[in-house]
Amino acid sequence: MKIFTRFALSILIVVLLIGIATAASITVTAPNGGGNWEQGSTQTIRWSYTGSCGSYVKIELLKGTTVSRVISSSASVGCGGSGSKSWTVPYNQVLGADYKIRVTSTSNPSLFDTSNANFAIIAGPPLIVVSPNGGENWQRGSTHTIKWGYSGNPGSYVKIELLKGTTVSRVISSSASVGSGGSGSKSWTVPSTQTVGTNYKIRISSISNPSLVDTSNANFAIGSASGDNSLNPFD
Repeated sequence: MKIFTRFALSILIVVLLIGIATAASITVTAPNGGGNWEQGSTQTIRWSYTGSCGSYVKIELLKGTTVSRVISSSASVGCGGSGSKSWTVPYNQVLGADYKIRVTSTSNPSLFDTSNANFAIIAGPPLIVVSPNGGENWQRGSTHTIKWGYSGNPGSYVKIELLKGTTVSRVISSSASVGSGGSGSKSWTVPSTQTVGTNYKIRISSISNPSLVDTSNANFAIGSASGDNSLNPFD
């Protein structure tokens, strides 16, 4: 009787373990087919999960059946049965209508899911300011990197201007390299004489085609450096 009881208990444990393993799953919920993602746009990849999928997942962008890029090799699986990852589509991402997302458990690669249908990556704006894009606080005398993205062929050079309100405060560069691979940048040290204020923006325009232009989405601030007795917009 004891032998039978032990045997039955063993069978029950095995059944329970199989049930737990079977219950574990990952399901991609977005993108799940049919959408358009622009180069340079920020999108949210979402998935749901059940059971024990481990603490981390790998997120891959597929083009057709080939891995185009690993978006994250170790993203948190999430909590409460759902997870998400914000991703900015690179400006140099190849255009196409045959993309899918695959999410895989890093601890159990047999647990994975792929978008049900294809979505498209389409061309973004010819030029777009990435940083500063609103809300930043830059002190006089500090050095920052102005960043932008581009698609297509906006030309080899761009003009970078600092706007205060709607007025050009200064030309930071009259001919900066547009960059490479869909992105460009320019290091700039805020002059110690720059007027403080909270209504600054950066404008970037193509030298060869001035109609290709973009401006920071919202204002950023320039304040006085530490020890500077001038008016500080943050006081």
